Amino acid sequence: MNRKEIMRNNHEIENYSWGIIQDMIEKEVNAAFKLRQLTTTTMPTKKEIKQIIKKTMKREQRKNNETETIIEKLETISERS
Repeated sequence: MNRKEIMRNNHEIENYSWGIIQDMIEKEVNAAFKLRQLTTTTMPTKKEIKQIIKKTMKREQRKNNETETIIEKLETISERS
């Protein structure tokens, strides 16, 4: 091999090595930040949103009613004392 061939071969090896290093860095970064392909999530429809709101409101009303009932019971107990 002459000097030009050796130099060309060294450059090819160096370029290949940089490619390997870049791949290693990319794998480490992806693992560190747990990068994933984005999954498509579907948004709820208007009907589903309305149902969620209704359920939430009913739960809140039940909580309020239970609280009021407890307060009334406590008041009646305190009046007796």
